[in-house]
Amino acid sequence: MMQIFYSSRSHRFPPGKNAAFKSVLLRVMCGWLLCLVTSAAYPQQTPTLTRILFLLDGSSSMAEAWSNTLKVEAAKKIVIQIADSLNASGDVQLALRIYGHQYIVSDHNCSDTKLEVPFASHNAQGIKTALNALHPRGITPIANSLEQAANDFPNDVRARNIVILITDGEESCGGDPCAVSLKLQQKKIFLRPFVIGLNLDPDAADRMNCIGNFYNAPNPEVLRTVMRTTVDRILSSASVQVNLLDSQDRPLETDVNLTFSDAGSGVARYQFYHTITNSGVPDTMRIDPVPSYSITVHTTPPVIRNHLNFENHSLDTVNIRTPQGSLRIELEGKTINQNLNDKIRVLVRKSGSGETIQSQKLYESKKYLCGRYDLEVLTLPRITIRNVAITQSSTTTITIPIPGIASISKSFAGVGSVMMKQGEEWVKIYPLKENSSNELIGLQAGEYEIIFRSRFAKRSTDTVVKRVIIKSGETTTIKL
Repeated sequence: MMQIFYSSRSHRFPPGKNAAFKSVLLRVMCGWLLCLVTSAAYPQQTPTLTRILFLLDGSSSMAEAWSNTLKVEAAKKIVIQIADSLNASGDVQLALRIYGHQYIVSDHNCSDTKLEVPFASHNAQGIKTALNALHPRGITPIANSLEQAANDFPNDVRARNIVILITDGEESCGGDPCAVSLKLQQKKIFLRPFVIGLNLDPDAADRMNCIGNFYNAPNPEVLRTVMRTTVDRILSSASVQVNLLDSQDRPLETDVNLTFSDAGSGVARYQFYHTITNSGVPDTMRIDPVPSYSITVHTTPPVIRNHLNFENHSLDTVNIRTPQGSLRIELEGKTINQNLNDKIRVLVRKSGSGETIQSQKLYESKKYLCGRYDLEVLTLPRITIRNVAITQSSTTTITIPIPGIASISKSFAGVGSVMMKQGEEWVKIYPLKENSSNELIGLQAGEYEIIFRSRFAKRSTDTVVKRVIIKSGETTTIKL
């Protein structure tokens, strides 16, 4: 009777080496802000330039009173202040697109959007001139303006592209700003936009969240604070420490790669290989604080944490439980044909799941999350082992019987099969190679029938049936 053995023995995983990744520091001097620019907009790219497009609402409602001023005047004032403060920087370029300002409301012109000031360095005066000439007139084609904004950014993968949308109302042309924003993020045209609402009602505010990072300013004073905080976030980096916790919630797991993806668009932004420093703590990674992130820890199976936001100027810590142990599959004795046994694979599935998460060779150790797994050993016939436990920092070893070998020689080419008896039935487990005169087949110990008919035989009754007994670790010769 076939016996399968498995055991668990202690195995300590060594800490990783220091990560080779180093951020490039870019200094940006602002009138009211000194920032470190160390963020990366796209995976494996180190940006040298940040481009910020102000997408400003110029519709008629922007002429309404707001506290002691007009909405449009409050927006103009803060944009001009920011442009002035960034004007001396060579690491930041600004541009201005306005919509709803060229045609009156009754024209209902849904193409009313224009890039008033293209991207350039030191262009604060051009932005100021364009804003001073602005007089709100029309409607609110936000979706079309976002679509056109895709053409405003020069084609430069080294740059971070940012949109700051300032509006006091919603889409008025039937477009879908959320779908447009998501599409352009997925195409890597720009990062998740910032949407600044000017005293929007709560229902409208909820609907604006899907466009980008939404903030609602109830008055001009809050608008100034929100805008400055937004620019501060854009021009800063976030420091993140990912603690991979073992079964006792200790941050000791490491040496696994991490993918930071934009939570909204799904675009991968960073790839890191997790490490623990010489001081024994997980390494700190610098990332762009603009997107919301999903972190995929590429354990087997992977672990995903969704919708994570990181603050600039602070160290954010993320705890993710990834307790791991190892699995090893061995033969119970010395093999008699290494070439055959090298072809044996083991399919690993979470217990109760039909999804294969790993294909493993004999005699290799693979790490898995702690839990229970079902194994399917691709011998002939297949061996199924259920509910195998993987425990923290231990190696679970599965031992399977050594196959026997059927050495089949054929006098003539022909068709045939290896059949195995299961209960009272014979089941086909292997088709013989029609044009091969000799075959070596690894078979688990048991009773088999070899069914064969020569290519030259034209009657079914010429079929040859040979019953054989295969013994573990032995070679049985069959002549057909």
